[in-house]
Amino acid sequence: MNTTACLCPMRWRHLYAMIEGTRYKVDPSLADTATSLLFRAWCAGCGAEYTHPFRISATHAQAA
Repeated sequence: MNTTACLCPMRWRHLYAMIEGTRYKVDPSLADTATSLLFRAWCAGCGAEYTHPFRISATHAQAA
């Protein structure tokens, strides 16, 4: 599903970005990052596109 608003009970709780074929967990960010300028993020629950700034999660040890 590709909607403009997250339909999950807890909106934007789990986000990911696909970067060169690898799925990375991402977190919302207050300002744009190089990652959010180059890639898109998606809600892992409903598939909605996250159109706000994000960064790769600091707790990201492996692909989500």
